[in-house]
Parts: sequence; structure tokens; C-alpha cells
Amino acid sequence: MGTSLSDSLASGDREAFAALYDRLGTRLFNAARMMLSSTSEAEDVVHDLFVELARMRHRLATVADLDGYLFTMLRHAVSRRLRRRSLARRSLDRLCRDRLDADGFATASPYLPDEGLSRAVAALPAAQREVLALKIDGGLTFAEIAAVIGTSPNTAASRYRYALEKLRIALEPHEAPR
Repeated sequence: MGTSLSDSLASGDREAFAALYDRLGTRLFNAARMMLSSTSEAEDVVHDLFVELARMRHRLATVADLDGYLFTMLRHAVSRRLRRRSLARRSLDRLCRDRLDADGFATASPYLPDEGLSRAVAALPAAQREVLALKIDGGLTFAEIAAVIGTSPNTAASRYRYALEKLRIALEPHEAPR
């Protein structure tokens, strides 16, 4: 009586792993690609599945339906990947929402040194905030800013000047009332 594929895998037989991959690798990959809608993620999931299979090979001696077991592993791996993808998307959405106002303009640069300056920039009118960002973060000249936003260089310079003045006032230390 010969040993089963599960027994050979459990003992760490490399040829058994190669045979299993040859037999199921393409099917696992195709299923993962369909579930994830991504070739590269499917490749990663199948690779990770075989790495996990090798790590926990001692459990395979008790597996009666090896194909079913691998597709169950695949399903769990895909679910974990989709959960991570969803969490990453929600985190990115939350970060973008926190950094953009209703018009889609940045409310604060991630490089602002303190919360007070961040709030002061966020309180500027959108047009002034836009010019400020293009001048400071973008390093554009007033002529370049004017071309980007469709106004005159004088208007761009005025908006910048008004923004700086509002920031200066907002950030001035205020005396406590007596």
C-alpha cells in the first residue's frame, strides 16, 4: 500500500508539492483571479496559499479531501485580501475627506507644523487657499498660477496677499481679556 498525497505533503516531500501545484495551481489561480478581479493579487494569494500549506504541512496527513481543503484555504485567503483592500480604501477615503473641503481643495497641508496654522489655512476662502497652495506647495509664479486658475497675475497675487494677511491675523497671539 502506497502513501497518499496528503501523507507525502505532510512529510515535506517536495515532489508532492510540485505535483499538487501542477494539478491545482492554474485552477486556484483562475478562481482567485475571478474573485479578486486582479491578476497580480491572484498570483500573490496563490503563492501565499502554497507557502502557508508548506508551513502547516503536518496537518495535511488528516485531510481527506485535499482539493476541497485547498479551495477552502483559497476562499479564506481571498476573503482576508478583500477585507484588507476594503480597510485600505476606507482609510484612504477618510484621509482624503479629512484633507479636502467640499470643493475638493486641500484644507491643510500634511506639512503644516501645528494645528493652529492648519485651522487658519482651512478657514481661508477656497480661492485664496488654492493660490496659497499653488504658490507655496507648487512653487508656481503668479503668472503660472494665473494660467492654471484662469485669472490675471494681479488677481493671483492679490489672493495670495489677502491669504497671508488673514493667516497673520489668525495666528497673532491674542492678549487675554482683563
